[in-house]
Amino acid sequence: MSTTITSMSRLIKVPLMSVISIQRVRPALNKGIKCCSVGVLPSAYHYHQQKRAFHASSSIQKEDPYKVLGTSKNASQSEIKKAYYKLAKQYHPDTNKDKDAREKFVQIQEAYEILSDEEKRKQYDQFGHGFEGAGGMGGSGGYYSSGGGAGFPGGFDPNDIFSQFFGGGFGGANNAAGADPFRTMSGEDIQVPLTIDFMEAVKGGKKTVTVNRVTNCHTCHGSGLKTGKKKTQCGVCHGTGVQTVQMGGFHMQSTCHACGGAGSSIPHDAKCPTCNSLGKVRERKQVDVTIPAGVDNNSRIRVPGAGDAPLKGKGPFGDLFVSLNILPSKTFRRQDADIFYDAKIPFYKAMLGGKIRIPTIDGEVDLKVPVGSQPDDNIALRGRGIQRLRGSSRGDQIVRLKIEFPRSLRGQQKEIIEKYAALVDEEYKPKKDD
Repeated sequence: MSTTITSMSRLIKVPLMSVISIQRVRPALNKGIKCCSVGVLPSAYHYHQQKRAFHASSSIQKEDPYKVLGTSKNASQSEIKKAYYKLAKQYHPDTNKDKDAREKFVQIQEAYEILSDEEKRKQYDQFGHGFEGAGGMGGSGGYYSSGGGAGFPGGFDPNDIFSQFFGGGFGGANNAAGADPFRTMSGEDIQVPLTIDFMEAVKGGKKTVTVNRVTNCHTCHGSGLKTGKKKTQCGVCHGTGVQTVQMGGFHMQSTCHACGGAGSSIPHDAKCPTCNSLGKVRERKQVDVTIPAGVDNNSRIRVPGAGDAPLKGKGPFGDLFVSLNILPSKTFRRQDADIFYDAKIPFYKAMLGGKIRIPTIDGEVDLKVPVGSQPDDNIALRGRGIQRLRGSSRGDQIVRLKIEFPRSLRGQQKEIIEKYAALVDEEYKPKKDD
């Protein structure tokens, strides 16, 4: 017999992940708790979870987890986690009142459960949703194991995301009083456009971009305090940063409303005058960008740590992404790593063969024109193209022959052509007098 958890308190109106069933829960606990956020385990229930397990179930039709999270199949774990956090926050039913938000949120959780576990990810890539364990979230057979986040895929602790979104969580070993709820938050990424010419894309080089980014205040070094001043302890939470509410025999923690979870506050006379106690300022900074040889139009170059600082906490800076706009060349055309060039040659050189001088991305070279060349014939110069981004090889330069004919002939030029025409075409042979 199982009791479905549907609601917990006014603070938690709907489940965070999916519908949870508690199997054969003791009456005392069952009476005290009516609902629970998925994966967030009440501290009063910790001793009991070693004997009982949470089983996740869902009636939602299974979808491709990569498609659900919007990631590619070769995405790294950090990219998957970042996509998961973004979507979970967007579709959480407490903040998204759309009628389909709850089902979408469940799909996001199940997708992350598969992709965050390397073993399950490999099995899914090979067998799809039919592999053993895909039907439930968590450890073997779809059950969560006890002890913090150890039973969750990839060592993920759902209490972290609860803390980041709503400033609190349930009491327990992994949510000690006074813990920084923003400890894992990183700064925002910055995107800027950069226009470069054709040869800069082909050869690579260095450019400088200017960004307006959030960074730590240089006056107070991010503390928000004047020199020699100190923060005062919060009188509500007494420095813990959290408030504890007892419900039905267990404790639930939430961020202190007075200090916002910091456990302390900055007196008015101790505020840094530069950042007004925020600890962060926006600065205009020039960033050097290395452009690798062979980049193509709309390529993005990532500069790690050159983005914004997190607005709260001491997490890592975001990244800078530079989107390239490449100006077209007046001489060459490009297709992937190959270069195309149209060479104009006179008709007699096409007929008799010879040499012409043509430009390449490395300078001018001689090109041999075969005898009897025809209009739009292509001649390939192997290895004269663009450096490939992955590998040490280069593309080719393809020379297309454009044969030019004179619009008019004079004197001997015309006589020579007429003699040739008379040799090969009856129409041009001199007519005999009767």
